[in-house]
Amino acid sequence: MSRPDAPPPPPLSPSDLALLETFRQRYAFPLDPFQEEALRAILAGESVLVSAPTGAGKTLIAEFAIYRALAERRRVVYTTPLKALSNQKFADFVRQYGEESVGILTGDVKVNPRAPVLVMTTEILRNLLFTEKPRDIATAVLDECHYLGDEGRGTVWEEIVINCPPEVRLVALSATVSNLHEIARWIGETHRPIRPIVHPVRPVPLQFLLCHLDGEIGTLEAPRRPVRPDARDRWSDARPGGRGRRGPPAGRFRRTPPPPTLVVPQLAARRWLPAIYFIFSRAGCERALRRFLDGGGSLLERERRPEVEEGIANTLRDYPSIVPETEVNALLLEGLGRGAGLHHAGVLPALKRLTELLFERGLVKVVFATETMSLGIHMPARSVVIQGVRKRSEAGFRRLSLNELTQMAGRAGRRGIDPEGKCLIALDSPEAEEEVRQLLAGTPEPIVSRFRVSYSSAALLVDLYREPAEVRRLIESSFGQFQNRAQMVRLEAERSALLETLEAAEGFASPCCTLRDLLAYRERRAALEAERLRIQQQGLGKRRGGRRKGGAEAPQGWAYTESLHEARRRVEAMALALSEQSCHRCPHRAMQEQKLKRSTRIRQTVEACGERLRLLKDSYWEQCVRVVAVLERFGYLQGAALSPEGRLIASLRHDNELLVARVAFSGLLEGLSPPETAALLSCLVEEPRETENPYARQLLKRQAHLKRRLQALESLADEVRRVQQQERIDRPVAMHTTYLAATYQWVAGEEDWVRLIERGFGGHEGDLIRAFRRLLDLCRQLQESPELPEALRATIAAAVAGLDRGIVLESALI
Repeated sequence: MSRPDAPPPPPLSPSDLALLETFRQRYAFPLDPFQEEALRAILAGESVLVSAPTGAGKTLIAEFAIYRALAERRRVVYTTPLKALSNQKFADFVRQYGEESVGILTGDVKVNPRAPVLVMTTEILRNLLFTEKPRDIATAVLDECHYLGDEGRGTVWEEIVINCPPEVRLVALSATVSNLHEIARWIGETHRPIRPIVHPVRPVPLQFLLCHLDGEIGTLEAPRRPVRPDARDRWSDARPGGRGRRGPPAGRFRRTPPPPTLVVPQLAARRWLPAIYFIFSRAGCERALRRFLDGGGSLLERERRPEVEEGIANTLRDYPSIVPETEVNALLLEGLGRGAGLHHAGVLPALKRLTELLFERGLVKVVFATETMSLGIHMPARSVVIQGVRKRSEAGFRRLSLNELTQMAGRAGRRGIDPEGKCLIALDSPEAEEEVRQLLAGTPEPIVSRFRVSYSSAALLVDLYREPAEVRRLIESSFGQFQNRAQMVRLEAERSALLETLEAAEGFASPCCTLRDLLAYRERRAALEAERLRIQQQGLGKRRGGRRKGGAEAPQGWAYTESLHEARRRVEAMALALSEQSCHRCPHRAMQEQKLKRSTRIRQTVEACGERLRLLKDSYWEQCVRVVAVLERFGYLQGAALSPEGRLIASLRHDNELLVARVAFSGLLEGLSPPETAALLSCLVEEPRETENPYARQLLKRQAHLKRRLQALESLADEVRRVQQQERIDRPVAMHTTYLAATYQWVAGEEDWVRLIERGFGGHEGDLIRAFRRLLDLCRQLQESPELPEALRATIAAAVAGLDRGIVLESALI
């Protein structure tokens, strides 16, 4: 529930009570107290931030926000961080409220954009708030808002809260997190007061169980199994890249959990189906389903097989471009016929949706899935199996976080059906039992801000607000700076304690000032010296690196003006303040500083605290100044005015917006055909799992002029990396040829999808569909930009027409 000291929602009017009662009657069960509190707060005009476990009924609160907005003839926006989840919500709301009342905006889809209920991805809402400041929206629902801590998506959430008009009420829904009240305080400080409501109780109790290497299922309360010394040696080399104590080659012994063919029959025997079986690799999911089928397994009742066959037939009829005979499709369809499914990002969207529908109807009893299935999609099960507690990351293998484990385990236990959900953790090594116990004994990790200033955000802010002080105010409204300020309070307390220790240890007694005065003076003097050095370096850097296209020197722009002119006045003020301190002219200062230097360890710790405080205070602003400096280096920002390239950057939703602008205005795309244009732009879509593709090399051998354009693109990417490095900006500049051949062939008119996969891509169909949809999003943004030449926009429009057809078009709203 909300905090004990939170005031109850104010009394409701008779009309509000009548609306609430009418809404209650839509459900066959009584509302939980946390739902009642949230609904009454919404009726009273409050914003709410609700944290509850998966399946607890948070969506009902969002549905009431929609119900109320429609009753008042107001508009409501429903946002999710995932396009697939936005599509699912769109379909759900169309069924509830009718096609005329619901619209959707994602990067590549626009349907009924003036509808009173508008579903969109968070990126779309972020751009609307930056550029249009819509005034006709009563409520914005922020679903899955624990994504605030996601490295790739978190910044967008923060920018929404910062830029959302205060008259727009927020209904934010989150999985269980440990610092919800901290987030609520930040939203209250940045946007408007928001009522935090925490409901920690699962609607269905959950039991965690261990599935040992031999397949035996045991409780956590059971005695720990001893780990034999030889077993430790055998498994010590489980992680790739290391060597065990006995020194066998890396990878000789693998962490191997009990196979699903051993686990699934036990689930069936204990009546714990349906189950979601989480495996942390696509190949592992496919291997598990293949082994299940090879073993002759079948979980589907004979009398229900016609229902599955009908569902498959309907899907193949509605999506005629699906080829059932491809390897993964054939595997999946065979599995569905025996009550087993497959669900990962490489599966075609239509077949993933079919799997979800059959699972909901009880026709699929087990789904082998990667963890993406735990994110947002409504698929409750009686039990969940998690194959191991380690997953691959960019830095190698790591242990799951408790939040990740909880998200997956939360699928177990269907409300109103199961008395208890079961979560089995399949151990993959003798040591894993202790790892699991440690993990489950922990506490949920707090959400930590992932805020960063992008080129798009910086360009928009400078263009909209002009004055550096106003831009800084907005950037420092972020959750990241809010958390920095909390750290600063703790550091100040730590620093005070250290000062007391230092005074006591040295018997520091000054004839004129305290130790704190002397340290404050030293810190101010160091800050003044650092500021003078920064101005000198930036002035030299501007003269050395400030050349624009064609060799002309860039004018002194926004960041330069701020740094040199405003900062010069700041230096003068700092110098004046320093001279007015009593320590400045004190005849005892040199002696006291010498005494201070003798207390090396404590003094260094105190000074390190001071430096850390300075970094926390200025980190986001300095990041912004560096990003703006890059825009100035390329001539995209002149004073406080954006060039055409800068305006394009400001309008883009893309991880590589700076490189996209460099490519679009470089002349690199001029004179190309639509297939060639699309092929080059495909090199800029989100970096895939594999970045090497032999089909691209084959195409480039035949298309020498396209190879030359690709080399020019690589040079532009290298230039961006070099400038970023000079300005101390750590941003990936992704460029690859994974989709180049397939894109060229598809836009050129290839009709045989299977041949395209086999001779142009070589990977999962779902990956290529997703890449094409993202490429469509980028192309449409460029096509709609008034900054680009008309001829180029026409070529891109033709590329869009060539891309958005057949199975790619069929997948748009799945």
